[in-house]
This record gives sequence, C-alpha cells and structure tokens, in this order.
Amino acid sequence: MKKALQMFTLRDHLGENEIVDTLAKVRAMGYDGAEWFGLMGRTPEELAKLTTDAGLAMFSLHISIADLLEPDEDFLKRTASVGVKYLPIGWLPDERLAGGVLFEDTCDLIRRYAELAGTYGQRVLYHNHDFDLAKIGDTTRLDLLYNTLPGNVLGAEPDTCWLYSGGVDPVDYLKKYAGRAPVIHLKDCVKEGGRSGFRPLGMGVLDFASILAVCDKADWICVEQDLPSGDMDDFACAETSANYLLTFEK
Repeated sequence: MKKALQMFTLRDHLGENEIVDTLAKVRAMGYDGAEWFGLMGRTPEELAKLTTDAGLAMFSLHISIADLLEPDEDFLKRTASVGVKYLPIGWLPDERLAGGVLFEDTCDLIRRYAELAGTYGQRVLYHNHDFDLAKIGDTTRLDLLYNTLPGNVLGAEPDTCWLYSGGVDPVDYLKKYAGRAPVIHLKDCVKEGGRSGFRPLGMGVLDFASILAVCDKADWICVEQDLPSGDMDDFACAETSANYLLTFEK
C-alpha cells in the first residue's frame, strides 16, 4: 500500500514561503503522496506541480458541502487532469447526516456530484467523524448513509481514530466496508478518544497491527493528526507515524 499524509496535519506550514520546504520534508519522511484539504488558494495545476515536484502524488482532494451544492465541472476536469482520483467529502453538518432534515436532499446531491465526477474518472468518498457513529435505532448514521448510497455512488474513507472515538471497533468497520474504501485514514488517540488527545501512530491505544492487516484492499493509507501531542510538534508527529509504518514493512 502507498502511504500518504493528509496535509491538514501540517496546515500551519503551507504558506507561500514554506510549502516547498514542507512538501520536501514530507517526502523525506517516506510518504508517497499528499492528500489535500483544498487547493490552498492555488489552481489545480499549480498545487499539483508543487506536489509532484516534491516527489509526491496528488491523488486525493477533500471537498465540502459547498462543492456538492454548486458542482463545478471545470474543477473536476482540471483536478482529474493532474491526477486527483478521489474526492472525499470531509464532513457533513448535523442536519445533512442520516436522521437530519436534509439527509434525503444530501443523498441526491451526492448522487448528482458522483455521476459528474465519474465522467472524469473520479470517485467521491465520505470521511467519517465520531458524530457519524451516533445511533439511530439499531444502526448508526454512517451505516444508514452507506446503506442508502451504494458503493459505486459513494465510497468510504474510514478514519480509525474517529471510528474508535465513536464507540465502534475500527477493525470491524474496515472489514465491513473494505470493498468501498480505497483510502483509509490512520490516526491514533488516547483511551478517551480523539477529542481528548491525538497521538502519532503507535503512541496511542489503537491496535494498528490488526488494523493494517485489514487494509489490504485499499489503494492508499493516509496518516492524519489533527493536533500535535505532548511536546512534539506537527512535523515530529508526522515523522513518528511514518517511521512506525515502516516497522510493518520489515
């Protein structure tokens, strides 16, 4: 599997005078790709050049509800042309989640956007948080979303920390949605969950030996740490996670 870093991890170091050096450091850590959370005020071509010049693949770019509400075909065409294959929805507001008043409307928006993106060879995914695991009867919001929209319409980008924080077993969920999850977010945390503290991989409570064993159907595993931990800065956290993943390759 190819290893990527979600660049939100290093969001404070992506300014005009830092981004080239930041991307070079990401590559030196051993990552193969960079997953972006927006275009950083640049054109798709400009951001792709910065990424690929650093030796990283620009394979995935998070989108938002605003993109679903006003689909931009030029954006899809241009991002596809520079290698962006996956378009994960970063999150949805409460009223658009399963059980919310706008859930059906949101599913219609996703269907429309996924069909348009598919004409350019791109696939729409959903990146879960802990609130997506809230119970609705005997199921969860996330399960209802995936049961409503088939995998050929909406893929998954499971986040291990948020699955754990939402009260489910990450391994069980990764197995459950293995066929529709080409990108998996790897994130560690403290026992109380991510909202109480994030950790580099291997320094929290998640069992990554078991998690990685069920990631074999994914194209990419993607490290993300929302906030640095302890006395480590964000670069040190990203590098620690990269080094931890290397131990599974020996």
